[in-house]
Amino acid sequence: MRIGYKFTSRTLSLYFLIGIGLIGIVTYIYSNFFIQRIKKEIETTSRIFARYALSPTMDEAALLEILFQEVIQKIDFPVVLTDDSGKPYTSRNVKSKNLEEVVKQFDRHQKPLPITVRQGEETKIVGYVHYGLSPFTRILRILPFIETAFLIAFLFLGFWGYLIYRKSEEENIWNSLAKETAHQLATPLSSLSGWLVALKSTLAPEIYQGIAEDAERMKEVLEKFSRIGLPPRLTEKTPDMEIKKSVAYIRRRAHARVFFAEEYGVLPMIKFDDILLGWAVENILKNGLDAIGAKDGKITIRTYDAGGVIIEITDTGGGIKKEKEIFKPGYTTKKYGWGLGLVLTKRIVEDYHGGRLTIKRTGPEGTTFQIFIPRSVP
Repeated sequence: MRIGYKFTSRTLSLYFLIGIGLIGIVTYIYSNFFIQRIKKEIETTSRIFARYALSPTMDEAALLEILFQEVIQKIDFPVVLTDDSGKPYTSRNVKSKNLEEVVKQFDRHQKPLPITVRQGEETKIVGYVHYGLSPFTRILRILPFIETAFLIAFLFLGFWGYLIYRKSEEENIWNSLAKETAHQLATPLSSLSGWLVALKSTLAPEIYQGIAEDAERMKEVLEKFSRIGLPPRLTEKTPDMEIKKSVAYIRRRAHARVFFAEEYGVLPMIKFDDILLGWAVENILKNGLDAIGAKDGKITIRTYDAGGVIIEITDTGGGIKKEKEIFKPGYTTKKYGWGLGLVLTKRIVEDYHGGRLTIKRTGPEGTTFQIFIPRSVP
């Protein structure tokens, strides 16, 4: 599927500028929130310490009263108080009624805190505080993971946008190159057509017919290049005629040692662009001829209905060594090739027709390309 929106350098700059700004704002808000919570807990602890410091000989009842009023009533995490023997007698933010089981669960994760009072030079343990984690503490524990995930997502989206931008720039270069090529060749081709008409009476009919056909074919090639980057002109029909026309054109230009086998099945109706689909088929056929070279070979064209149109083109060349590179712009094994034929073919099939171009199999015995174009939806 093609992406309707094209990233530009300005889009990427705005994305990173806004993204960094949002990260800064969210980080400030979260940090300020946590600082205030920690400050509040420090103030609470300080008040308790001050109350205790004013009366170092505070008895058990007074100490437990301060602990209950200043701490237990104000906390937001689950806590259970037990006496010095470990028997629970009160709790806070605990839903379960089985406090002994809750105490065991808390103690498996956090060591209980002893409650002590000073009696002269000695201290006495009067109970224990068993506690779990508060929602605030749990957020603090997972906050680094949340921030890391958010940062990774931000960088991933930025990198994804950068790749789309690079791809868009590459497409613009190829589109401009194709249009400029068509523009530069249009004038000499028109002159060639004029000279051909003038020389018609001096040429043998078969020579004139061959030159005229090639000139017409050149006009179609220019039409193809000029339409790169433009929306396809889709019509709904069966593609049999266009496929056979492309095969016949390539067969006439292949050397005599290449045999063409054609197996056409009954095809369904699809929406396709005559010129572009014919171009795609021709590109694969030419690729097969190049793979066979000057030796004996065979190209098999097979079509059938499989929930859509299937076009399989098999050659007896030497196979594809770098299968993953074959659809990348600029990759070619030809001395003077541009490495655009299969790239354009894939774009025609997949971007313009919503189909799929794949290498069904490849090896020393040859290669099979498969084109699939879905059936028209009524």
